[in-house]
Amino acid sequence: MAGVCKLYEYLEHISDVYVHVASGSLEALFAESAEAAFEVMLNTKAVERRKSIPIEIAAKDLEQLFYLWIDRLIYHFDADSFALARAEVAKVQVGLEPALSAVIWGDDYDPVKHDQRTGIKAMTYSLMRIYKEGRTWHAYFVLDI
Repeated sequence: MAGVCKLYEYLEHISDVYVHVASGSLEALFAESAEAAFEVMLNTKAVERRKSIPIEIAAKDLEQLFYLWIDRLIYHFDADSFALARAEVAKVQVGLEPALSAVIWGDDYDPVKHDQRTGIKAMTYSLMRIYKEGRTWHAYFVLDI
């Protein structure tokens, strides 16, 4: 699955979806990563913002926070049939107590209306890297399909 879309791109991987996201802030990086993950499963532009779900996550480090974020989004898709239209990440705290505060917006998933694509089984730690280069934050991660 190769291609470029917004501030993320899908890189070559032998069996899964390898994603690279670049953004000017950690909050935007997490939000764009949410959209990149959901674009694998559906057309986020076809999803209306009818529902919202607040999300608070704490972790031991930035990589675990990122993992738990994408994992929580996949959970809401699988358990609640929640299709994401947009993620609004209010705060990503790093340091001794990494945490995230966000609201995700979307609607009930409709495979026809939202253009059913490839299902994601899980988030992984495989090839995960999150770093800042100059003024740009980068995240690389693999989604198990």
